[in-house]
Amino acid sequence: MQTKYSSERDVRDMLDDDEDTTMSLHSRASTLTWRPEPRHTELRTPLSTWRPVALTLLTLCLVLLVGLAALGLVFFQFYQLSNIQQAIITEKEERLGNLSQQLQSLQVKNKKLVDTLQRVAEKLCRELYNKSGGPRCSPCPEKWKWHGDKCYQFYRESKSWQGCEYFCSAENSTMLKINAQEVLDFSMLQSYSEFFYSYWTGLSRNGSGEAWLWMDGTPYSFQLFEIIIDASNLRSRDCVTILNGKAFSKDCRELRRCACERTAGRVDPEKLH
Repeated sequence: MQTKYSSERDVRDMLDDDEDTTMSLHSRASTLTWRPEPRHTELRTPLSTWRPVALTLLTLCLVLLVGLAALGLVFFQFYQLSNIQQAIITEKEERLGNLSQQLQSLQVKNKKLVDTLQRVAEKLCRELYNKSGGPRCSPCPEKWKWHGDKCYQFYRESKSWQGCEYFCSAENSTMLKINAQEVLDFSMLQSYSEFFYSYWTGLSRNGSGEAWLWMDGTPYSFQLFEIIIDASNLRSRDCVTILNGKAFSKDCRELRRCACERTAGRVDPEKLH
């Protein structure tokens, strides 16, 4: 009997355990079945919203990268082109500088050749002039006398000193100026006349006791020649004439011949033929 009761108790305990297990499983299943899922919904909503934004940003980034790459390529090409142009400009500047130096050198050589040719032509023309007295190559106007770098004309018209000043000016010249020994020798040779006709020079003064000055303001050199003054004559003698190799002070209102001078031109080599 006792054994039988013991077996029934064991069976009853096992049934109780099975019931507890079944209830526990039901309870867990209920829990799993009715558990709410608000969090899954909340997580899905933000992901679906930001996905297009992310794609847009990614697209913009790609576009920016492509644009930067294109801009970099353009800048690189521009940089290369700029370097090439700069190199070309530098090369042209160097060539231009070399050409400029060569041109300057040629100009200097040409000037030397022209000067040499001019001196030779002048020398030949002067030799012809001294022989014939009036070759076509003379750098002076017709009937003018060539001496040194000047042209001289001793006119036969008689005028006052001021009248000769105006007359020479009208001939694009000035009154005779004797400021060197060569000019003195040449001028005094022209002053010899059998009729005692003297020539006015450009030497004068503003009154007795004042300095003798040439028309351009340069002073007279007493070491070059002497001015003969007639102290017995009471009239003012403030202008100088030359006659028979001597210089005299005369009244500026007296009528004397005019002696004019002008700068000689250049000898034309073509007129040597």
